[in-house]
Amino acid sequence: MGTDTKTVESGRWKTAVAAVLGLYAVGLVLAEAVLQAGAILATALALALAATKRLRLEKDVRAFVLASVALSVWQLLSPAVALLTGAATKWPRGARYGQALDTVAGAAVACIGTLGVPWLMLGSLVAGGWLLAAALGFFQHRVQWPWDPPKFLKLNLSRLHENFGTEENPRYAAGGFFFHRLRFAHGAIAVLGPALAVIGRSKVTRRRVLAGVMVLGLLLSIYGAFARAALGAALGVCVLALLLLLRGTSRKAGLGVAVALVAVVLLTPAWRERFGKAVDNLFGSGERSLAMSVGWRLVREHTWVGVGFGNHKPAALATQAETGITDLLATDSHNLWLTAWAETGLVGLVLLASMHFLLARALVRRHRAGSIPATGALLSFVGFHVLALVHYLPFHPSVHLSFMLIWGLGLCEDGSQSAQERLFRTE
Repeated sequence: MGTDTKTVESGRWKTAVAAVLGLYAVGLVLAEAVLQAGAILATALALALAATKRLRLEKDVRAFVLASVALSVWQLLSPAVALLTGAATKWPRGARYGQALDTVAGAAVACIGTLGVPWLMLGSLVAGGWLLAAALGFFQHRVQWPWDPPKFLKLNLSRLHENFGTEENPRYAAGGFFFHRLRFAHGAIAVLGPALAVIGRSKVTRRRVLAGVMVLGLLLSIYGAFARAALGAALGVCVLALLLLLRGTSRKAGLGVAVALVAVVLLTPAWRERFGKAVDNLFGSGERSLAMSVGWRLVREHTWVGVGFGNHKPAALATQAETGITDLLATDSHNLWLTAWAETGLVGLVLLASMHFLLARALVRRHRAGSIPATGALLSFVGFHVLALVHYLPFHPSVHLSFMLIWGLGLCEDGSQSAQERLFRTE
């Protein structure tokens, strides 16, 4: 094969990667179906690269990819194992079972990113899209949504008409283009990390200013969604970024802004009421406390192999007569680790922990080498695990796939030659 032919083929592969990542980035703010399409195409492209022996991965990235694949395979097999052991009576519903494929989305992005990442295009799509989504979310927060959402979203309009304020001063659940307030707020945490990393590490003033505006938009989006855990995670990630990336006056100014934001939240009557209910929700007789107690029951009864990936709801509802669990609360245990243990057993729990440990190790290594995407992904990783204490984030593909995109990009080259040289110098 001639040099010209190789160059043309290489260009086609890179174009395909740019198109897939661009579609994935658009889905980050537009719709769950677009996100899923981007993730599926990224996975297919990664498999094609592997089949044609074009895939070259660093040792730590390869370990993360293998752990992701192993976890996904076990998730796919676990319902059959649960049926054989009597832990389950039927196969999980298709949509829930298909979420096992989301597990490899981050690994797929890391794989295809080895051919090159169109950073400027992705940054423009994500920044522009999220600023538009934030503007829409703030409109939804202050104005009762006047139009029916598109039918393909299959969303009840009452979600957007839910009043978290008072009759005299109503405030509505903001959901951006996703319309669903929790998907909107939790997805914002995924993007918050990269925006903070640009503020702390970029040498281009224009980019830092845009990132600052974006951080403000993301925080307003979470505020308008009335998502308690997301707001707490966002403020925690912001403080971590200030301590990790800034020094002197900049750090003090940032911490001052964080304190001011907390004060604004505490002065908002609707927010004070929601925070007041949070303690009982977790440690009293609230919804999350009930969901977690049922999750622990499933863990005790099916410790080793679980009830099968995607089978949490039917297994939890089987205890309804004794526990009083509702149809809505039965979907998961409202905790990442507890739900994974209940569904996929101790085997799945160990695989999940291994995947996240290997991801964190690879991101930390690249963060220390000066990679801005890795720093952003690492901050998002922290936010994810704060949220995961009270939410099973993989239940919403739009949220899980948002984090997977950011994590996968964090393992890719960020265009900084000096950073990459420092990385390989440690080999």
